[in-house]
Amino acid sequence: MKHKFAALSVALVMVLGPLSLIYAQAAKGVDEVDVVKASAKVEKIDLKDRKVTVMMDNGKKKTFKVNKDLPNLDQVQVGDTIKMKYTEETLITVGGQPGGVGAVAGQAVSVNPKGEMPGAVMVDTVAVQGKILAINADKPSVTVETPEGKKKTIKVSKNADLSRLKVGEKFDMVVTDSLVIAVTK
Repeated sequence: MKHKFAALSVALVMVLGPLSLIYAQAAKGVDEVDVVKASAKVEKIDLKDRKVTVMMDNGKKKTFKVNKDLPNLDQVQVGDTIKMKYTEETLITVGGQPGGVGAVAGQAVSVNPKGEMPGAVMVDTVAVQGKILAINADKPSVTVETPEGKKKTIKVSKNADLSRLKVGEKFDMVVTDSLVIAVTK
């Protein structure tokens, strides 16, 4: 199961990985990656209502509703460990790319086949263009405006190098979220 799940993860990275290469070549911008890992022990399973109650590794108890698209809930047992890894990457490039960033937006979801231990990989990439309206280094954030006139303030890590950005510059921003979930005995 681990090998199939790893192969699934590698396949999605291979499909979506080139999207980030387009922006890795940018000479100016901000690239920030946040990774959150968590694990939990299954305490209760309600197959009829598709609910799983877990004890998180931080000591908090949580109940989750499991989507019907995940076919292997019947494989989960009390005492199993659920491992999750959530990654968000925000990439802001200045100057705009030829043709914009719309071509890099997309989604991918894959689950383990029926009969195997539950697992899923979900990746979502959103691309936005616009203009930088304000930069706040004290409360690390960038306020932007899209071509439609929507204004939004984006929080960034205190370690992000905002000195590379300038008010009034056009930007392309790509945000990629990924979630990997695996259940182990």
